[in-house]
Amino acid sequence: MAAAILFAALSALSNACSAILQRLAVTSHAPEARSVWRTAIDLVRQPMWLLGAFFLVGTFVFQALALYFGPLSVVQPVLVLELIFTLGLRVFLLHDGIARRTWAGALTICVGLGAFLIVASPAAGAAVPHASQWILAVGLRAAAVAVLLLLARYGSPARRAALFGAATAVVWSVDAAFVKEAVDVLAHGGLPGLLTSWSLYALIATGVLGTVLLQGAYAAGPLAASQATLLIVDPLVSISLGIELFGDQLASGPGYVAGDVVSLAVLAAGVVMLSIWAPPVMTAEQASQLRHGSRHRSEELADADAVA
Repeated sequence: MAAAILFAALSALSNACSAILQRLAVTSHAPEARSVWRTAIDLVRQPMWLLGAFFLVGTFVFQALALYFGPLSVVQPVLVLELIFTLGLRVFLLHDGIARRTWAGALTICVGLGAFLIVASPAAGAAVPHASQWILAVGLRAAAVAVLLLLARYGSPARRAALFGAATAVVWSVDAAFVKEAVDVLAHGGLPGLLTSWSLYALIATGVLGTVLLQGAYAAGPLAASQATLLIVDPLVSISLGIELFGDQLASGPGYVAGDVVSLAVLAAGVVMLSIWAPPVMTAEQASQLRHGSRHRSEELADADAVA
């Protein structure tokens, strides 16, 4: 279980790097009157976005390793650490000033997450889901995504970003379930078994869809709004999928259930606190400074090598 938590934390860190870089790519994009989908397609041409995509691949690899060693109900809640890593990266890369109350929100997330893992004591199940279970589980989540995207067509940028984030979270949760299934197939059937398994192509499809929705969330409004709903909805949907499909088990009993509810509520409160007290919105100037700073450091290293 320790390996699952470690790789899940690395996945959260890699995703935070991706979020920072891709959001900066969005902010540096020329503000034109284009649709969310057109903007998302145009971003592929930007080097900063591509570097963010590289970290997104790392996110997937670390998540797959985490799901190999542990259940959905452990791995996905740990991914909420992404918000805390995002704060740290903003301090390190962008030199943003982070208020004490913002760090208090980060501490609240850690408390809620730790309490859930201790109280719930999630354990991997031994169930092998049947086709009918997959169809029902995925169908219900697909309907939820459709409703969220319909609602995301209207409202303020923050509301639209939040709804896009929630839709992305549901898709990522389903994708994580497909990854879990694919990892199990790979472990038992090797690469030939994986290449002939439906789960590989299902996770690719949901991965692409989730990535497109994520870019839509970045382009629709504030990063804090999309990240908050994404990181609240993802653990909840993933826990339900882990129990529903793989038979994951949480500590039972009224006291344990109450503890689970309270700890998840504390975790969600911490996410909301960080969203409300988030640092200023990243700007195109910061993106330019980051690019110029990276180029300047590269030139300094090249000069040092030449002298040596």
